[in-house]
Amino acid sequence: MLTTKEKVNTALLASFATLKGLADENKYDNSYQILREFMKYIVTSESLHSFLAVEMKNYLDDYFGFQIPEAVVKTTAKNTNWLRMDNGSFFVDSSQLKVNPIFQEEKNKADAYSENIIIELSEYIKNRTESDSIDKDCLLRELVCFLIDDSLNSSNKYTNYISEFILKNEENYGILKGLDKIREGSVLFIGLSNNISEIGSITKTLNLYLGTEILFSLVGYNGTIHQQFARDFIDQVRVANSGGKRKVKLYYFSEVKREVDEFFASAGEIVKGNKQDLVIKVAMKEIVNGCASVSDVTIKQADFFTRLNREFGIVEDPNDFYYDEDYFTTNLEYVDDEDEESEEDVKRKKEASLRLISHINKLRNGKTYEDELDSEHLIIANSKMTLMISKEQSKKIKEENELDKVCNFAIHLNQITNLLWYKLGSCFSQREYPTSVSALLKARVVLSSRVAKNSYIVFNENQQKYVNGEITEEQLAARILSLRDKPKTPEELRGDDIVDTMDFSPEFLSRYEEEHKNNQKTVKEQQELIKTIQADKEKSLLEKDEELASKNAIIEEKDAQISAVQDTLEYYRRKEQEEEDKKTRRKNIRRFIWSILWKVLIIGGVTAGAIILEKILNISFISIIALVFDIVGVIFTVVIALKKDKEKYLGSNSKKS
Repeated sequence: MLTTKEKVNTALLASFATLKGLADENKYDNSYQILREFMKYIVTSESLHSFLAVEMKNYLDDYFGFQIPEAVVKTTAKNTNWLRMDNGSFFVDSSQLKVNPIFQEEKNKADAYSENIIIELSEYIKNRTESDSIDKDCLLRELVCFLIDDSLNSSNKYTNYISEFILKNEENYGILKGLDKIREGSVLFIGLSNNISEIGSITKTLNLYLGTEILFSLVGYNGTIHQQFARDFIDQVRVANSGGKRKVKLYYFSEVKREVDEFFASAGEIVKGNKQDLVIKVAMKEIVNGCASVSDVTIKQADFFTRLNREFGIVEDPNDFYYDEDYFTTNLEYVDDEDEESEEDVKRKKEASLRLISHINKLRNGKTYEDELDSEHLIIANSKMTLMISKEQSKKIKEENELDKVCNFAIHLNQITNLLWYKLGSCFSQREYPTSVSALLKARVVLSSRVAKNSYIVFNENQQKYVNGEITEEQLAARILSLRDKPKTPEELRGDDIVDTMDFSPEFLSRYEEEHKNNQKTVKEQQELIKTIQADKEKSLLEKDEELASKNAIIEEKDAQISAVQDTLEYYRRKEQEEEDKKTRRKNIRRFIWSILWKVLIIGGVTAGAIILEKILNISFISIIALVFDIVGVIFTVVIALKKDKEKYLGSNSKKS
């Protein structure tokens, strides 16, 4: 028995297949006309005589899993001959209501296929994982995400197994046709979910800023499948611009150019032999192959940018105002507190992605849009980090401003291709769907991405084991060879050995080493690789020694600087002390002179007083002088005695208290 969530997800799969089945009748001009068929089914099933737009919106969600804006429901209902609108309500005219028999037929087939594909997929995962426990709700949710969303679904619980299942059934026409039908139906649904009422041309100028991986794919650096996806996108851009005016313009940010330049610089270091790339990336392999010198790499780099311009009309973004004061209010660059504990490379990727998204917000002058095609400026990327940050920022703006919908700053390459394909009217003109709609190709892309990521993780783990002395050079070389043998591009994957391809366990690595230890070719490759590992180790040790020597030199230089600073400080301290001593000496001299002066003044005063008294009292001068000095002596003696007694008694009491 399916849970409510499972029923919703299964219904959504069937609904997209039904949508595509109806479109194949060639009787419809747009998705609104097909949506009326779904509304007819609901009205008949529920025996409705009237309804509000919001009620029909909820019915569409309950029955088919369609989450459609209320405005789309109103637009569809207003132009329907079997509905009459009065005071906001829609009333059903039964005499005009004619149910399409093909709808029920398509729905029945779609329901049966959806239930069957879930059963077969569940059985595959049980056998693959050797477990009887399947989280069916999670499986359905991830299958829906796999079939309708190309942005963030490559690292979930069952996504890799879903991809494996599809690849293993690459010769099963029935399974693949059904999955493609669902994906094609989801593309037709784009018009309804984005409320695209007018199709046929792009009305507003749209500036698209491409990521590094898109640029590499266009020239074939990431394999033929990725190149085809990128070329499909370019085809839609050319159709949009075919009217004489360039409605869609293509750019890359200066940050992207720097990233490309750094990639080619690394290629140059590999060609020179200064850098070892033991598990080489697909794009790097394409660049270094055929290059005998750094100048060859430089020529490829120049050709790369020339091709972008001449073949595809892609140029560097001419704007350089992103950090002007006028744009501070639209700046989105910051690092959350939680990022402080992230790994350095993750932080760097987040900051780089946020920088580009902030550029888009500045180009939009902080204005929000509901639809990507109306947003004027948009990043096209396959980078999970960029797409994730874009969603986070859009959600934040939506919640802060209490808006119903806010479009993204960045979207996946396949999404923009599908949007343009729909908007340009291809969906009802029987033109072929974009290559990316193929479920089989999607599975190949997901799995090749996982292989590349796992290869990188396993390589780093084993390299660390080698550094720690846990494995030998021979073992490391054998494991690197096993990783090199893994298919790197989507087109290299095969269904018959996909389980082995996805195996990165220590047991697999050991088995590979055992199976190939007597293979002449493998032994030779291993010996050459061991030489590379040894050279890399020696180079690493030399670099560490040089780094240590450099650090010691820096420390010695710092010590010398500190010593020089200390000497300088000591010099100034001495100078300051000398000045202070001079000031104190001058002050003491002034005190000494004053002490002599006031004593002379007292003696002079006493003498003058004695002379006056001699004349008045008729007493001898000597007697008066003797009397005065006696009185002064007594006074000084008493004062000194009182001072000592005060210090003795009052001072000691004060201390005791």
